[in-house]
Amino acid sequence: MARIETRRAEAEEEELIEAEAFEEEEEIAAAPAPAVSDSRRRRQAKRGELPAEPVSAAVVTPRKDRPTPSQREEPEHRGNVITRFFGGIRRYARETAVELNKVAWPTREEIVRLTTIVIAVTIVSALFLGTASFLFSLLVTNMAIADTSTVFGIISIVMIIVVAGLWLFRERIFKRVE
Repeated sequence: MARIETRRAEAEEEELIEAEAFEEEEEIAAAPAPAVSDSRRRRQAKRGELPAEPVSAAVVTPRKDRPTPSQREEPEHRGNVITRFFGGIRRYARETAVELNKVAWPTREEIVRLTTIVIAVTIVSALFLGTASFLFSLLVTNMAIADTSTVFGIISIVMIIVVAGLWLFRERIFKRVE
């Protein structure tokens, strides 16, 4: 018959329970406190919510001796310079084609409408700027003549005031209708 050792099993069980309790206490003691900024810690210590603790060197994280490894895969350098060059061009063309397939291209009607708008705005602004340039060149030319310099000087000052006034009060004059 086999001997039954109940005392030994009970003692081992008690030791296991004590060891587990000790490990739990160590885990609780070693658990890091929630991250709190320095200014918040100082405010809490000032209000008496936390004891004022001097910042020790143990709180500062040690500097690593090596760089952090990249999360991206490192490119493989296979083949010589020429094959890598043309492989890179081929990969660029492939990735470009994939991205161009993702583009939402406008319809023909949208292209015609937008092109018409661009051409119309270009023509109107060219006419406006050409006319303004012509008028100012006339003003400057006539201001150089001694007989008419005063009249054209006054006209140019009035034009500058009108344009500046329109610009400054453009929101009041040209109200948006929504």
